[in-house]
Amino acid sequence: MKYVFFTILIFSMGCLKQSEPVVSEKMIYIYPTLDSAYDLALQNDTLYVANGELGIKSFKVKSNEKLLLDPLYEGSVFSQEENIINLELSEVSGILFTLDKFNYTTAIHIKSLFDDAFGGMITQSNCYNYQSKSTILLDDLSPQILTLNRKIDQFDDLNRSTSIGKTIVSNETFYLDRDCAEEIIADLNYGLTDLDFYNDRLYLSNPNKDLPSIQVYSENQGVYGLVFEDTLSVIPNTITAYEKSYVVGLGSQAGCYIALLDMNGNKVSKFTIANGFTIRHIHHGSNLLVLSTGYGGVLVYDWDSESIPSPRAMISTGYAYSALVYDNDKIIVGTKNGIEIYEI
Repeated sequence: MKYVFFTILIFSMGCLKQSEPVVSEKMIYIYPTLDSAYDLALQNDTLYVANGELGIKSFKVKSNEKLLLDPLYEGSVFSQEENIINLELSEVSGILFTLDKFNYTTAIHIKSLFDDAFGGMITQSNCYNYQSKSTILLDDLSPQILTLNRKIDQFDDLNRSTSIGKTIVSNETFYLDRDCAEEIIADLNYGLTDLDFYNDRLYLSNPNKDLPSIQVYSENQGVYGLVFEDTLSVIPNTITAYEKSYVVGLGSQAGCYIALLDMNGNKVSKFTIANGFTIRHIHHGSNLLVLSTGYGGVLVYDWDSESIPSPRAMISTGYAYSALVYDNDKIIVGTKNGIEIYEI
């Protein structure tokens, strides 16, 4: 594999408009992945990549004079055709969950990718429903995930809905608890775009064209009920929740909506940043808020998750699906052409 280095421009965002650039030169590192790098997960110095039709890729992140990726694993973990688009990593158990375009949920013990002795620690289910996004519900030795499961009635194509499904992997047997995820909320809007779980609350991004919103649920004695609904003016693409805030990536170049919360989880203020950009993915780490904007590249802000973010950098990348922070000042980006790494 050839490693490609070249120089790019990183723009200061000012008022967060692409028309006001300033400039410092930074070095970029690119690792081509043939298919798109749709999603990323990082544990210590190991990077996992959802690589579409090529399955999963894994790399050791090495930092010498320059940050490099050393390939560890690539390929499909099952014989069935795969098209991996989404990853969730349980750090406690070492289990990597993947979703693909063919309705499969796969749980892989990360040791099985590198050690043949763990080759049996892979399990898979197929719900025959399109599972588009996932979030960790419980991160322990028997982890649980929630997924968005879209359903179409086989007898009535217009009868469509989305449910929230719960899947558990047993630490003792390493099997999924059922062939199809347990429905914990049913008959939701078919077009739900994302979900996140934090502090016993489930956040859903609802793109209802007449009343787009963020819906927040909590669980009481095994039943999830709607706590409140935050109405938006633009369809949301993605949602990420934190201790005292939640961040919503908006479509139609409407930027990023942020709601600040009090200690009880009630909204106390709201504002919008990154106007002029469509937000595809949100990440927060090392007090940096990182927004992937597709053709608009990646926006980086200084942010403590409890106040108004301060612009840090606007990075011109390939089509950016997702990004995350590594080693405090480096941004790893999953793009249509592969993985790109920047130092800010």
